[in-house]
Order: sequence, then structure tokens, then C-alpha cells
Amino acid sequence: MSIRYQMTLLLVALSTFFVGTTWAMQHYVMLPAFASIERESAVHSLGRCIEAIEAETRTISMLAGDYAAWDDTCVFVTDGNEAYRESNLTRSFHQTTGNDFLAIVNGQSEVLATSCIAPESGQPRAVPEVLAMIQAAGSPFTDFSDKDQSLEGMVHTSFGPLLVAAHPILTSKREGPVRGSVIMGRFLNPKVTADLSEQIHAASNLAILDFNNSGISDQIRTSLPVSGVAAKTVEIDKATLRASIVHNDVFEKPLIIVTLLIPRTISLQGRATANLATICGLIGVVSMLFGTGLALRYRVVAPLQKMAAHVAKVGETDNLDARLQSTRGDEIGILARSFDGMVEKLAESREKIQAAAHRAGMAEIASEVLHNVGNAVNTANCCVELVEDRLTASRLSGLEMATLMLAEQAPQAAHFFSQDPRGPKLVHYLVSLNNTLQRERCENLEELRRLQDTIRHIRDAIASQQGHARRSDFRQRVELISLLEESLLLNAALQQQTGAQVKIIAGDLPEFHLNRSRLAQVLVNLEKNAFLAMQSVADREHVLEIAIDIFADDSLQISLRDSGVGFTSEVQNRLFAQGYTTRVEGSGQGLHYCSNVIREMGGEIWAESDGPGLGAVFIISIPRAVRRSQQLSASSEPRSDASSATESVNTSSYEKAEQYV
Repeated sequence: MSIRYQMTLLLVALSTFFVGTTWAMQHYVMLPAFASIERESAVHSLGRCIEAIEAETRTISMLAGDYAAWDDTCVFVTDGNEAYRESNLTRSFHQTTGNDFLAIVNGQSEVLATSCIAPESGQPRAVPEVLAMIQAAGSPFTDFSDKDQSLEGMVHTSFGPLLVAAHPILTSKREGPVRGSVIMGRFLNPKVTADLSEQIHAASNLAILDFNNSGISDQIRTSLPVSGVAAKTVEIDKATLRASIVHNDVFEKPLIIVTLLIPRTISLQGRATANLATICGLIGVVSMLFGTGLALRYRVVAPLQKMAAHVAKVGETDNLDARLQSTRGDEIGILARSFDGMVEKLAESREKIQAAAHRAGMAEIASEVLHNVGNAVNTANCCVELVEDRLTASRLSGLEMATLMLAEQAPQAAHFFSQDPRGPKLVHYLVSLNNTLQRERCENLEELRRLQDTIRHIRDAIASQQGHARRSDFRQRVELISLLEESLLLNAALQQQTGAQVKIIAGDLPEFHLNRSRLAQVLVNLEKNAFLAMQSVADREHVLEIAIDIFADDSLQISLRDSGVGFTSEVQNRLFAQGYTTRVEGSGQGLHYCSNVIREMGGEIWAESDGPGLGAVFIISIPRAVRRSQQLSASSEPRSDASSATESVNTSSYEKAEQYV
């Protein structure tokens, strides 16, 4: 997995976590908080509504208290003053006070005067159930044991809830005893409800329902709070919230249901705010992700990819002169400069090692050569010493003495050879000396021939080593199938990327005599080029076919046929030229190197193609490749033991030299 992919996954994961956390906080913390505020606001509005009803009741109570503390009212309950009735208990009373009900009761719970009108029409209305409540024994409307007592509340009527207030009748000086009570009331009709809604400035629908009304739906009843308990809120839908509370009458029985239908503006605004915040957060995260991605791409990933490509290229091309030359001051720049320094030190170390190896190889080669030459020189030295000994012990001095004797006796030669006893002996001595000198001559000539052969051997050894220095056709026993498998193993990753199959066509192969390392390098290069050529064509199944053929002259032919891009005749003429390549990333050195190596081995390499897109075949031909033929030819050539030893030493010297030079 690449660094870019890893960083992308990390950023996406972090962004998703951030957006998810923000969304969860808004929907599980903020929105419930908005809903709670909304419910509290609804309960507060409902409380204000109840306070408005109670304030309305207090207004009625104040008016009832004024009438109860009026001396004329006190006189009326005592003597039934008709003037009081005519001036105060008329329709104008209702218009002036805004009350719908009035009743005056004496101390014996007798209703002395009563008046009730319909607020919608202003016509008189009978409310016997209210009068029955007033006249009942122990009625809270009349049973005032204390002159400071009063009654405020609501009662149920057939025309709806009635706000009522009752005060005991006293003198204007608030003196007793209690002579009766004044009871006033006002119906909770739609007009009063609208006035109450306007008083509390409720931007909602206020409804006051009779608790005993059978028309109230079961849904509303099940959502009602228990009587005397705080208000209850119910969510009707996402746009509406209903708050309700039950209010009791003067007998502490449920009488009315006060409900408010409140538009959920707070929740809607909160939800809109939360969604907007989520969108803004998402936009911010995307922007941050994009900016961070760009920064990582250009400041981290791209430099690392460049560095990785540079490292891979150095590893592939073995070019230790390439440098990153980074001027950055961060960790990546430090890493790049450290790598450049490491490569520079590696290049210096390689040069030192190569120089040392070259010197060591040259020294070992020189030692081998000197050893061979030294052996030959020892032989030559023995020949020279032997000739010297023979010349030192030669009988030429006796020939000189015989010659002097002949010179002295030349004037009397006839007398010397006939009369002098030394004459016959001299003749016999000369004959014997001639035979001895002839034998010495033959022996010296034989030694000279041996000396010439030794000098020739020295010359051949030097010439052979010089030939090894000029060309690198060192050969060894090679199992070709094993060598092919090793070369394919080096290209296994590229083969896997291409998806190509490899087919080796070969019969029973003998043992070959080849330069294993050089041929392996050529095969690796050609196989790599074939896989790359097939990788560029993605519309077919690819097969690399490697065929091995042996001809009658013991030459070896290896052909590598691919199903890649192929080439034209113009490209064919330039394939093996130095620096020429058909790939953008190519260096143009691989095929040129292959051509040089095969030529050094005495062989040939060429390429053929039917045209672009039709694949190509590269053919290698190497002469004298079969080992058995070389063994036969070697056994058929007679050579001395010395020459065999020399060739063996030279071969060993070259094998060691190839490792260093």
C-alpha cells in the first residue's frame, strides 16, 4: 500500500470521525437542548395563561369586595331596598363591570337578587346550577366564618366555565357581623380567551376546554397531566408542540383544560442551525482534507515518490553519479542529502574496492604468469649451465695442442709420421677427438633446441595471457535450463505484473560450455524487455516462448518470442545501437550491452518482428557451445605436458582475474 493511499485513508477516516462526532453532538446534545428550551418556554407561556385567568378572577373579586363593603348593599340585604335594586341590579351593571353573573345572598343563604346574561347576546340567562351551589348547605359562597374571608375560583355551568368571586357583606368600615355575600362571575367564552391570549402575548393558539365535555378526544385526555400537577407538553408533530394543564374548580375538582398550541420555531431554528453547522463543518472538513491532501502530496508524498524512484533507478542502473540535490530544510531534505552522501561514499568505496580488486587481480595474474615463466626460465637456465659445463670440459684444448704439434712438425712431416713414434699416436688422437667433438656438437644442438622450445613456451604463455586480457570468453560448464530458470526468477515480479506465461521449448540438452555470468546477464535483459513490451499491450493473453536449438556444428541458438508491441523495420536497424530506446524510461544501453557480450563470446544476436503490435523475437547464436565437441577436439590435438600445464594455469588465472577486473 502506497504512502499516498495510506495518508488518504487516514485523512478520510479522521474527517469522517470529525463530521460524525459533530453531527452526533448537534443531534444528541444541541437539538435536545433546543427542545428542552422550547418545552420550558411552552410551560412558562402556559403558566402566564393561568396567571392571566387568576388575574381576571382577582379583578372580579375586587369588584365583588367593593360591592360587599358598600353600605347600600348592607342595607339592601337587611330591608330589601328596591331603590338599590333599580339603580344597581340592572343591565347597565353588566355593561359597566363586564361581569356576566351577579348574586346577592343574605345571612340565611337566601338569594335576594340575581342577574345573569349571555355575553354574546346580552340577553338574560338562567343558571340554576350556580344558584343551587350558592344555596347548598355549607356552600363556600356563603359560609364565611371570618369577615376577611373571600372566595375566588371557577365553577361548572351548562354554558361553560364561570370565573366567580364571593365576599362577605360588611359595613364600609369592615365591621361585622357577616350579613350575607356578594357573588360575581364571568364566563370563559372565546372572547375572554382571546383577551387572555392577547394579555399574555402568546404567539400561539390558546384553548380553554371544559374537562367534563364529552367532545374532548381521547388523544388529548391521555396526554393530560394529573390534576394539580405541573403542565405537560406533548409533541404533535415536528412543527407543533402542545402544552396543557388541568385547572380545578372551587371544589378542587378538575374543571377546565388550558392548552397552548405552540409552533416549534425554536426546534426548527435549532435543527436548521444544526444542519447548517453540519454542512459548514463538512465544507470545512472537505476544504481541510483538500488542503491537507495537496500539502501532503506536494510536500511529503511527491518528494518521497521522487526519492523512491531515484533510489530504484540507482539500484537498476547502478549509476552512482546521480544525485537528488535537495535544498529542503526539513526531514525529507535531510534524508535526501543523507542518501546523496551515502551514494557518494558508496561510489568512493566502490572505486577503491575496484581499484584494489583490479590490483589484486593483476598481481595474481602476474604471479601466475611469472610462475609459468619462472618454470620455463629454470629449464632454460639448466640448458645453459649444461652447455657451459660441456664447453668447459671440452677436449678442444687437446685439439689446440695437436694443432701446435702439427705446425711444428710441418717441415719434416714425412719424417714425423714415418719415423717419429708420436706421429701415429697423433693421427689416432685426432680421429678420437673428432668423434668426441661430433658427439658434443650433437648434444649441444639438442640442448639449444630445448632452450628454443622453452623460450617459445614463455612467449606463448605471455601471448595467451594478453589474449585473455583482450577478450572475456571464459567458459565453464552450464546447465542451460537451470540458467533460464534463474534468469526468469530475477524477472518474476515483472512477469507477475504482466500476467504472461513462459513456455520453454527444448529437447534433451547436453552440457554446454559457456560464459555463465555473461549469458545470464543477456537473458535477464532480453526477458525484461519482452515483459515490458507485453505489458504495454493489455488486450490479449501474453506468452513468452523460449526455444533452444543445437545445430550440427555444435552451435547453440536461443530464441525469445514475445506477444508485445513489436517494431518496424526502421526500428529494427537501430535496436542494438548505443543510446537508442523505444521506451520513455529506457536508457538505450541494455541491447547494446547484449550485442557486445555475445560478440565477445564469438556469437551473434539479432531481432525480428512482423510489425507493430505483432510481437518480436530475439535470437542468440553462440558457436562451439556443446562441451562434448570441445572435449573431442581437445583430445585430438597432441600437446606436451608443459603446454597442458600452461593452458591450465592460464585458464585458472583468467577465471580469477574476471572476478576482479
